[in-house]
Amino acid sequence: MLGIIAGALVSVPVFYTVFLRSGVEGMFERYAMPAATVWKAVAELLTQGLHSLPSSARWAALIGTILGIVLEIVRIRSKGRFWISGIGVGLGMIIPFYTCFTLFMGAAFFYWLAKKGPVQLGFRLRVLFENVEPICGGVIAGGALMGILVAIIERILE
Repeated sequence: MLGIIAGALVSVPVFYTVFLRSGVEGMFERYAMPAATVWKAVAELLTQGLHSLPSSARWAALIGTILGIVLEIVRIRSKGRFWISGIGVGLGMIIPFYTCFTLFMGAAFFYWLAKKGPVQLGFRLRVLFENVEPICGGVIAGGALMGILVAIIERILE
């Protein structure tokens, strides 16, 4: 309950300070919000129908669907040993390259740690390896918080 109150007290002023500085219209030009753009396109598609989609987009959707199904079948049959993630490929189509590259670098680092094996790792690296999810979540949240801080500083310096 305390987190909800603290989050509301912080997020509302930050939203108004950072995102609404040039009005609602300017917000979408300055901040791309890729996930919102994708869902806007999905909503338009649902309201206007498939015929409004260019034929190349329909083919791309069909190929993406088939590829996603094939990747999931391979993952299930290989019992999780197949290294290409259908979810990762799908996210790679939506989020910006710098985010994909950052996720790749983190995955490559932890893959390298896994290859070394827990016996060869020192205590600090072993603790790091055993706490992959919380560390990655913290790095992602920290990156988001730094982005907000940079936007606030830009707003102040205008």
